[in-house]
Parts: sequence; structure tokens; C-alpha cells
Amino acid sequence: MNSVIVTDVRYRMSLAIIRSLGKKGIPVTAVEYDTTPYKSALGFFSRYTRKKEFLPGAPYENTAFINKIINLASVSTDSQFVKPVLIPVGLDSLTAVSKHKDVLEPYLSFIVPSPESIEIANDTGKLLEIAACKGIPCPETTTLYENETIEELAARLAYPVVIKYREGEILKFKPEKRYSIVKSPDRFIKVFEEMHSIQSCPIVQKYINGSGYGVSVVFDKNSDPLEIFCHKRLREYPVTGGPSCLCESIWNDRLVSYAVTLLKALKWQGVAMVEFKGDPEGDIRLMEINPRFWGSLPLSVAAKCDIPYAYYRASMGEKAETRLYEWHPSRYKLGKKMRFLFQDIMSLPGYLKLSSNKLRFLASFVLQLLNPRISDGVLELRDWRPSFYYVMQLLRKGKRKKQ
Repeated sequence: MNSVIVTDVRYRMSLAIIRSLGKKGIPVTAVEYDTTPYKSALGFFSRYTRKKEFLPGAPYENTAFINKIINLASVSTDSQFVKPVLIPVGLDSLTAVSKHKDVLEPYLSFIVPSPESIEIANDTGKLLEIAACKGIPCPETTTLYENETIEELAARLAYPVVIKYREGEILKFKPEKRYSIVKSPDRFIKVFEEMHSIQSCPIVQKYINGSGYGVSVVFDKNSDPLEIFCHKRLREYPVTGGPSCLCESIWNDRLVSYAVTLLKALKWQGVAMVEFKGDPEGDIRLMEINPRFWGSLPLSVAAKCDIPYAYYRASMGEKAETRLYEWHPSRYKLGKKMRFLFQDIMSLPGYLKLSSNKLRFLASFVLQLLNPRISDGVLELRDWRPSFYYVMQLLRKGKRKKQ
């Protein structure tokens, strides 16, 4: 059985990958940038981690990062070299692996999108142009025209609108800091000027009401879907549009069709999560593509749609056999819920403020907190050490905020 190297193990989704593969008996090496504090590398503490290594950070020591990965891959079994599977989790690691694919392939098995595909996925403006050509509904979008002032742009908009950085993830901002919802021209001018000074010409979109949805996929080396999973965001933290803190497994043929069509247009390989907002049976709009593993990944594993294991299989060359029209929701458990307990609790004041019936919402919230059938994305008794260090991290962050 091929071993696995998982990068960026400070992230919750890396821990989900380690647990998924480790429970199948696959040997896991957890690696993290040498600038990360040891106690922040959650994957180091998992019972399913066989080895742990620090390595140079991909963003600033690209060559050293690649060389270290190759050194880690130099494992022999019975005098036969066995290629480990490499799973790059963070965007910087993914980008580095994609750019140095030819150098790494003799030593490792992996599947990643091309640098060009990653670039388009990260550039909202370019992505929406391709989506529109494929008939995928997108939010009404504009930006600052040539020779147009910000004041003139503000005057021609219908509010509320959302201002987004074109390439928000490369700025290293938290998800909720990559955009801003504005409801008036005066506020728009102030926010747009600030964002424009950080990254030129952010895009402006009509605000879309409704819930958030994600279609997660693993594409094989022929750009066909080996695995597909859908989920709905039930709660987010912050409530204005942060990562999901409570989500549920669903299936929707329309969203799946849009996501697969878009990714095939990009000749995608590996994992991605395509995000939508609105009503899947009515007005639904494409939001973005997450070109790497995503925060709600543990839900897919809990719902018996093992995305990490599908990536492992795709990396070793497994090809999709199911045609798109044959995909069916019975492949995994529908209605399965997953939460991040502490973020969910922190979301309560915001949702109470928005709720028209606060008592009913509070009662429902408490019942969900007490529901043992709702999985947690991190906390796991059988693998308690990363859970412990995760809680310690949250406590330290809370303490710093109070100071």
C-alpha cells in the first residue's frame, strides 16, 4: 500500500485527510512549514500519523520545499522504489507542486490542476467569463471602467452589492476579509478605495440572497469526475459570510451539472469545490471555485463519501467509470450534518440578531448542540490529541482578542 505525504497539517482539512487515510491503514507522513509553531501543526498529534517533518515554506523557498519533498519520497521496499502519494493541501503547496510537476513525478504520485487552471480559478473575473460562456448563471458583475472615477461607479450601482478582490486567496486574508457587502454609495466609495489600494480593480457583484452550496469533486487524469459530493451551508461564522460552522450533505443534479461543466472547461485534475449561492431549484448563482481542499471536507467523510481516499486513488491512476448522468445521491448518506462546535457557538449572537423568532431559533440551536448524530469536524475522542491542541489554539486566540 502506497504511503502518503500530507502537507500543511496546521489546517483542519489536513487532519481530516490524515484520519481518513490512516484509518484505512495507509502510512501517513505529516509535513508542515518550518515557520509554523510545533503545537499549531494539528496533524503532528494524530494517532494516525506515522512520521512528522518540518520543511521550508513553499511561498518563499520554492526550490528548497520541492527538494525536501523529493527527499521524503525516497523510500524503498524490498529494493523496489515505491512512490508515495503526495497530497498538497494549502494553496501555496498546491501551486508549487503544480509548477514543478515534471520534477516531482519521478518520485511521487499526485494529481493537481495545471498552473493555468489554478490561476483562472483564483481570478474571479476570468472565471465568471468562462462560466457565462458555458451557460452557468453568475451574479451581475462589473468593475471600474477605464477613465471612470470610483464616484461614477458608485452612482451607477443598485445596492446592496458585494466588492471582491479578484484574487482574494493569494492575499492570505481570511475568507470573510476577501470581500465586503455595502449598502450605500458613500460606504462603497470608502471600501472600494481601500480594497483597490491593496489589489487593483476589485470586482463588484449584485448581492445574492439565499443559502450557500458546494459541489466537491475529485477529477481523474482525464478530467472526469471520480467522486462528487454536495453540501449546503446551514450556518456560517461570521454570519455575514464566513466559513460554514454547520453544514449538511445534499444532492442536486443541477448544481452537479454546472460544476462538472465548468471544471471540464478548465481541464481540471484533482480536487476542487465549486461554490454557489441562492436557490438550487430557482435563482442560483456561481460564486467561486476553491482549487484546493476546503474547510467542510470532514462532512464528506462523515457522510461516507470519502473525498481524501478518492484523491488517493486518482493519484495512483484510477479512472472514472460512471458517466455523469448515472451519478446518484444514493452514493452517500444524505442529510448528514457536521459542525465546528466552537465556531457554531460563536455564531449564535449573530443569528439571534437576524432571527424573527429568537426563542424558536434558540431552542433549535440548543437541540442541535445536544444532538449526538451531528459530527464534529475536529473533535474526536479516539484521536483526542489534535482535538486538545485545537481547543488550546482557540483559547489562545480568544485571549489575544480580549487583550
